[in-house]
Amino acid sequence: MIYISDNVKKKLKFYTIILVIAIAIAFAIFTVMKYEVEGEKEVPFEVGKMFIISSTVISDDSNELSEESTKDVEQESEGLEQQENEENAENNEETESNEEENYIWNERVIQTNDVYIYLDKNKSFKEEQSIKNVKIDNIKILEKAKVGKIQVYMPNSLDDGQYKYTDDFLVGSSLNYRGAEADNKKALEIGYQGGGIYISFANVGLENYKSNEGEELQQGGFILEKMNVSDDDLKFKVSFDLIIEVQDKSYVTNIVLDMPAGELVGHEEAHKEITDFGNLVFKRMQ
Repeated sequence: MIYISDNVKKKLKFYTIILVIAIAIAFAIFTVMKYEVEGEKEVPFEVGKMFIISSTVISDDSNELSEESTKDVEQESEGLEQQENEENAENNEETESNEEENYIWNERVIQTNDVYIYLDKNKSFKEEQSIKNVKIDNIKILEKAKVGKIQVYMPNSLDDGQYKYTDDFLVGSSLNYRGAEADNKKALEIGYQGGGIYISFANVGLENYKSNEGEELQQGGFILEKMNVSDDDLKFKVSFDLIIEVQDKSYVTNIVLDMPAGELVGHEEAHKEITDFGNLVFKRMQ
């Protein structure tokens, strides 16, 4: 019979405890890393489809941007230097105004990228849940367009048109849709059991379209071709968090989109449909 001293027994017990702790820590780290990669196995609502429709609109409003926003557009898209004094600025505005009067067409062009996100109920989710809120949060412009300035807009709550590109409908860093009986984009509502949410990323910093051609004005990407704007000039990248809040839990995933939806210049619109969401990882929020 092998005799083991008390001292050796204490050391074996100590090392056994250390080994158990190390295994527990390793398992915890593995679990956390696996969750970071895979996220929730099942969520009550999933992204079913996403559409991006890119085009242009001719703005007929005289108050699309605030004074501050207009300054930003000028500085970022045209690189204009600040006028030396108010007298020179007034003279320049008067000269520009006189020049503009000579054009048959002098239209403000906005390049639009409307995003449609549709949420479906997960039929394999065991618990009965309904949507309380859906938020597009933490909106970021990851890569700017070479020409112009990107701003974000919510759907128009008025009667004319789906979007109205004015300061009243600008989105900051987030946009919230409330759960309701049915979708209502003007009221920023989504159905309790799934539906659609909408947001538009618009390039508001393009130069005006100026022309003396008398024919009917073609909109969409045709007008961009006449303005000598290329598809490469318009490319930009955005990201945002999509947060789905149900009765007692919230789930979040990050979405990154390249815009416009495709080749737009010389075409009326560009469309992109996204149905593969294998890269979306939903995580439960604390």
